[in-house]
Amino acid sequence: DIVPQLCLDNFPTTDWSKSIYGDVEEETPQFAPEALGRPVQMTCFVDASHGTDKLTRRSHTGYIIFLNNAPIAWFSKRQNTVETSTFGAELVALRIATEKVKDLRIKLRLFGIPVEGPTYMLCDNESVTKSTSNVEATLNKKHQAICWHAVREAAAAGWIRIGWEPTGTNIADLFTKNLDNERRRMLLRMIFPKYQPDEEKNRQPDGGKDQPSG
Repeated sequence: DIVPQLCLDNFPTTDWSKSIYGDVEEETPQFAPEALGRPVQMTCFVDASHGTDKLTRRSHTGYIIFLNNAPIAWFSKRQNTVETSTFGAELVALRIATEKVKDLRIKLRLFGIPVEGPTYMLCDNESVTKSTSNVEATLNKKHQAICWHAVREAAAAGWIRIGWEPTGTNIADLFTKNLDNERRRMLLRMIFPKYQPDEEKNRQPDGGKDQPSG
């Protein structure tokens, strides 16, 4: 299971009431039907691989979004701009993921599905996590500041919480890096607990199929 293992200590608790964002609230669809059924929780793992395009030195964005414990959306694409720092690349990736999360939260409500609490955004860059969660933080670069404020405003509205995830367990690495077989299999098993590579199945006498009991 993914969501039950979240450590809430990795998500800073921030009082945004006296921030520059004022009384900003989450945008909700005006004509959404009455929400029915059990509420769902959304979690998003985000990552950026800095300057990996050898021709343009653009970075790569990757994210995967879970609804409860089921992956429902994932993304892997080269960024549109060249970022001169890892901080900038991770910030752009976080902004892209935040926009997708916003769209999904609206769509779920239009389907009449209750969304429980904020979406937990997990990033493996501690500087980005602290900067986007600290009311007193500042950022002067205009290009980065646009992404920065977009993410912080979402956090101030209360529909996302940004936390730190160790690189070793950041599932979004699957969408940004060329991983060795062992690491790739480990991350895939975090998404699909019953995942088994073909070569492991072939080594088993029954081809990886469950044996009948009794």
